[in-house]
Amino acid sequence: MNSPRPMRTTITVTQRKGGVGKTTIAICIAAELTRRGHDVALVDSDPQRSAAHWAELGNLEFPVYEMALEDVSVSSWAQEVRSIQAGMVVIDTAPNARGMGASIAVADLILVPCTASGLDLDATAQTLAIIEAARERRRDRVQVILVPNRLDGRTLEGRQLVEELSEFGEIVAPPIASRLAFVRSFTYGQSIARFVPGDAADRDIQALADEVEKVVGLAQ
Repeated sequence: MNSPRPMRTTITVTQRKGGVGKTTIAICIAAELTRRGHDVALVDSDPQRSAAHWAELGNLEFPVYEMALEDVSVSSWAQEVRSIQAGMVVIDTAPNARGMGASIAVADLILVPCTASGLDLDATAQTLAIIEAARERRRDRVQVILVPNRLDGRTLEGRQLVEELSEFGEIVAPPIASRLAFVRSFTYGQSIARFVPGDAADRDIQALADEVEKVVGLAQ
């Protein structure tokens, strides 16, 4: 007999360094999971409120909750996140220790975007060290997917990124290419799923969603 599925899955999108496409990944994966029939909500815990601003510009397919950690305790914030009525909650985190620690603590799955730069690879190593410490405190091995993002296959660095990420010993998602559609979708306040359905950018996000569903046990 199969074990029952958990009532809720929380997916944290985090990275020690900013500028890696964290909000774009959070918005796009939330939209794609919604398109697949999952009941999804997104938590914007970054004081820069990029995800919330994206939602204000247009009409996203899922609710976005602004829940920055600036004025509340970590325990109160975690309780608020757990109270959200949704089958899947995606958290867009701030790139600081407090925000990362809180969002990692409530996560069932962690997505770590990384671009093809030495700084990003160093930051990814730091992020994974934070996650490993959280695993020890939690006494479980929360799953991690490394997401090669903004990949330019024309450069040596771009071609080597997936290989370098695989050396960390975590799951590596299919790469997401650097595409103008991701920039334009923000301008119109839309997800890739709605802005360019079926486009190459959309297919990149679908491949990431396939990996997410497989890891959390929701693949058909």
